[in-house]
Amino acid sequence: MRKAKETDYWDRAYKRKYLNSVSGVELNGLNDLQEISFSDGITAICGLNGAGKSTVIAAVKDILGVILTESDRHKLKGSTVNGKVVSEKKEIRCSNCTGYRLCDTGYDLDKIIYLDCDESNNIQEFTIKQANFEELLEQNEEYRLSEEEIEDICYLTGKRYQDCRVWEFEEIEEIGTVPYFQVTIDQIEYDSRSMGRGEHFLLYLFWCINKCNQGTIVIIEEPETYISICSQMHFSNYLGKQMAEKGIQIIMTTHSPYLLEHIKNGNIRIVSRMGNIAMVTKPDDNMMAEDILGVSQNYMGTLFVEDRVAYDFLSIILEDKAPYILKRYTIDIAEGGEKAISCRLEFPASDRIKYDFIGVYDGDMRNHLNTEKLQWKWVFLPGNKPLEELYREYLHNAENIKKFCDSMGKSDSQIITMLATIDGNDHHDWFEELRKFLGVDGRMLVRVFYNIMQDMSEGIDSFISDLKSCINH
Repeated sequence: MRKAKETDYWDRAYKRKYLNSVSGVELNGLNDLQEISFSDGITAICGLNGAGKSTVIAAVKDILGVILTESDRHKLKGSTVNGKVVSEKKEIRCSNCTGYRLCDTGYDLDKIIYLDCDESNNIQEFTIKQANFEELLEQNEEYRLSEEEIEDICYLTGKRYQDCRVWEFEEIEEIGTVPYFQVTIDQIEYDSRSMGRGEHFLLYLFWCINKCNQGTIVIIEEPETYISICSQMHFSNYLGKQMAEKGIQIIMTTHSPYLLEHIKNGNIRIVSRMGNIAMVTKPDDNMMAEDILGVSQNYMGTLFVEDRVAYDFLSIILEDKAPYILKRYTIDIAEGGEKAISCRLEFPASDRIKYDFIGVYDGDMRNHLNTEKLQWKWVFLPGNKPLEELYREYLHNAENIKKFCDSMGKSDSQIITMLATIDGNDHHDWFEELRKFLGVDGRMLVRVFYNIMQDMSEGIDSFISDLKSCINH
């Protein structure tokens, strides 16, 4: 799926009308939660562990009539919850009391599905443990995916399948229908039994959602489980496609920012908890108290960086370590690198100027910067080399390459072959070629390195300390 297509699907998803949707659920104090509304199209429910996201999902499942797990029943504690569903422009009120669930109104339960990684694991375990597996295959017909469907699963998994076939084993005790996948890559054939959990989970998600009829309500818990960052982003875009084309409604819990790339603030619910106080809120562009209270936030200054990689790295550090700085300071790329930053910092300082300028140089300038003419403060990013050079050196280690491949959802052989090809390039070109090969934007690639390069943590903490000193001076 090309970038332009991704945006197009999401635009269509937000503009279209939805025949069926859960519009809200009233928890009536269950787990200290009251009411939560859902958006047309998609609602992403976010929050820390223990905030109450799974309680919300259990309540939604119960009012619809979806089969509950023991964990769901434990969370519901026998409480009464109510909800509203809109079906073909008619509002249906329902509750989890006997006779009042949505399924009791004659609503087609085939238009409601619930997905989580546990079901995928159970299905994979079933296929692995079958002693009479060949008999099962003979008793069921295979379905060969079309070219478009294969293109979708290639997009989800990051693999290049030439062929994919599916068998559906029906009426399996305690599971229901079990999909069995057999795929071919470069003349190598393998099936569900030998797949990794992430690959099987993605194929399972595809199989479930691809079968959805128009107007299906889909409930998904933490689809980021077992799957790489790239696959998380691509799965989110696949949902956008299905919403645009089939008008399915998605209610999804997640911890992952990568799934939220195209999800608007109005379609996100944040479940927050402090002791026995729980709240459900919608985010906005800035979640600072001043913005929530309607007071406009004035920026205190600008941080100048040398290039786009430094821009992304600095903003990611601040998101993680000091978000309040990111809310109060803009970041500007000084076209021309370190000389351009120095030129800006030579502007005469004055007590009458209440706006702050801070230069944020790459680490390789630490021992070379001429500070004689600088009128404003400056700091250095972690390390003693340009960021791209640090990233390249990091990937000269086999263990680090494995971490990188796991994060990107790529095989070692693919990455090593590419790295060998570009290793002699200028460090700026090296980073750009790697980014193009992976098919990701620069910010995502910088974030991956930030997450896996644990040896930089001390330098990052030191940098934050220096930056805070500049700001508070």
